[in-house]
Amino acid sequence: MRLFSLFIIVLFVTACGSSDDNYLKPRNLLEYGIPYTILAPDSVDIKKENLVVQEEVIIKSQKSDDYEVRVYFGAATKDVVATKAEHLNNLKSISVYTSVNVILDEPNGFIYETVIDSTLHNFGFRRIIVQGDKEYIFQSGNGNYTKEQAEEMYQATIPQEMKKK
Repeated sequence: MRLFSLFIIVLFVTACGSSDDNYLKPRNLLEYGIPYTILAPDSVDIKKENLVVQEEVIIKSQKSDDYEVRVYFGAATKDVVATKAEHLNNLKSISVYTSVNVILDEPNGFIYETVIDSTLHNFGFRRIIVQGDKEYIFQSGNGNYTKEQAEEMYQATIPQEMKKK
């Protein structure tokens, strides 16, 4: 009986200590040209691409489809308010969506819901940061996300350097 109890305890401790993909830790993006630290899963693939007028960094979980953040950056052409309005208008102009609903509206970003029909709902976000002459747009990746997943990624993209201590 003691051996069985010891086995159960070891199994429980091992299960509790296992790596969970939902665990987010600070990830500095400076080596990719982004002067911020965001929260990301422990195991991510990070890919940088030059899109001619701007650059893109994709941060995607290796373990699941629950986390993919894309960061677009380049020369700032507008202020945060104008860029945010442009992104929201672009979403609303996509004809396949029967509606686009803003779930959370903040000065530098938003979480939204897109509806294609009564059964297909998807959530995403945009976070816009203008620093000097550079613009950084953090957004959800190409996937189907729940409201909770979109909220988690949105909160994870608050640069650690900007959080109140």
